[in-house]
Amino acid sequence: MTPKWMVACGVVLVCLSVVQSSSGTQGSAESALLDLENRWVAALVKGDTAALDAILIDDYVDTDEEGHRTDKRGVLAAFKSKDLKMTSIRLSGMQVYQYGGFAIVTGTAEQAGTFQGRPLTSKIVFTDSFILQNGKWWVVASQRTTARGE
Repeated sequence: MTPKWMVACGVVLVCLSVVQSSSGTQGSAESALLDLENRWVAALVKGDTAALDAILIDDYVDTDEEGHRTDKRGVLAAFKSKDLKMTSIRLSGMQVYQYGGFAIVTGTAEQAGTFQGRPLTSKIVFTDSFILQNGKWWVVASQRTTARGE
């Protein structure tokens, strides 16, 4: 029989290697998610619906500052119709929380633009949800809230 201490050492070594490999993927996932956030913002400001289509998962859900929900088709339609026009977005304070193939990014944004001719809320806090499918991160949902002081 194998001594119990050898089995215990083997288990500890396996656990340490899993922790090391997951911390390495954590850093690369964080970098990929922050890059995706920046590409998303660039697509929003440009009104680039092809880029948005490639970033948002098909059943994407957006919840705006007033509690209205829109799906991916509605977001793309708002840009195509020119109802939604973004002129600038500046992200700050982003934090990434990864849970395997699921991640959340929180942060603050200062934005300028209009929706149906009305100015957008100038400062928001957001929570964006992501899922990893076939090696690619997709935006699943986004929720924005007016930042205090607005």
